[in-house]
Amino acid sequence: MRILISRTIAALRDAHWLTQDRATAFTRVLLVVLIGFVAIIPWAAPTMNVGRDFAAFWTSARFALDGRAGDAYGEPERAALAALFGPGQYPPFFYPPPALFLWLPFALAPFAMAAVLWVTATGAAYATAIRAILKGGSIIPIVSFPAVVVCALFGQNSLLSAALLGGSAVTLDRYPLVAGALIGALVYKPQLAFLAPLVLISARRWRAFAAASATTLVLIAGATVVFGIDSWTGFFSALPDAGAWNVGGAPGFDKFASPYAAVRQLGGSTHLAWLVQFVTAAAAITALVFTSWRRPGGAAEIAILVATTGLCVPFFGNYDMVIFAVPGAWLISEAVANGWLPYERAALAALYVTPFIMIPASALGAPLAPVAEVALIILVIRRMRHMP
Repeated sequence: MRILISRTIAALRDAHWLTQDRATAFTRVLLVVLIGFVAIIPWAAPTMNVGRDFAAFWTSARFALDGRAGDAYGEPERAALAALFGPGQYPPFFYPPPALFLWLPFALAPFAMAAVLWVTATGAAYATAIRAILKGGSIIPIVSFPAVVVCALFGQNSLLSAALLGGSAVTLDRYPLVAGALIGALVYKPQLAFLAPLVLISARRWRAFAAASATTLVLIAGATVVFGIDSWTGFFSALPDAGAWNVGGAPGFDKFASPYAAVRQLGGSTHLAWLVQFVTAAAAITALVFTSWRRPGGAAEIAILVATTGLCVPFFGNYDMVIFAVPGAWLISEAVANGWLPYERAALAALYVTPFIMIPASALGAPLAPVAEVALIILVIRRMRHMP
């Protein structure tokens, strides 16, 4: 028994069996499985809400095209969704007005075509950014990441968020103004970038901070001019409804990947969930500040930013986990260049498939996402300490 245990530990520690060729072969098989899963949805799960999140973006942009951006945040938007999918309970649209710029071109096309174009365009941007972090190689492991499929099925926007964050990781050292502009563009989904000012200030990235601030202000001003004050009035009036929707877990706490959602899914009270969320976020932010203060490098700073975000956003959707491809790709690129650390290869392999297994695990009452997020942060910080 001791020999078996020691061999198992050695296999996990070094993971020499997990070669690049085997990893690539596995992701090819996984991609085929995922494509097959998507293909049988119309027959196996005809009630699945495929593309429903994109429908909210699309209908809101159509209101904006008609000069009625304020209606994107109220009952007219929900009525438009009901016209597409039938009667039901629909979440409020609560993205800030600058986000409408993203979806205006897609609102010119019919819904089904627009959804395909949206997923294709954002998927291409995501793959390009992650491949740049990896410094080349096959895109099969990139697009086979299970979180990509989750995001695409929802028609969500996290592929774009991953592209913006990945692009900033690649450009922060050499082109800080470009990196700052990419971060500033995340004003469309500010919860994924609310820690960015803290990282940029801690790392003394003043040019990037200035560019991010300027980009944010320009987009806010542009949205005000183009969509009018009514769009902001509608946005702020929708926030209480959106908060109640998320706090109450209307989408299902298994759809979130945060400590708050994990506690609620396990039967904890709202007060306990907020306490755990606050304590966890405070610890993560402390680690973020101390790590970025040492200025380990642009890609490393964005990696710790992204890894920390998942623990700090209480309503971090499972589709948002696709942004973890950014720190994951950075870890792999550093390992390829400087050698693998003990248990790193096996841990990354486990984290890679987490978005796939967390769905059935959540259904069984075992939320895995916060555990995976803590593990990712530990991997990033440990790798920084071993950087040459």
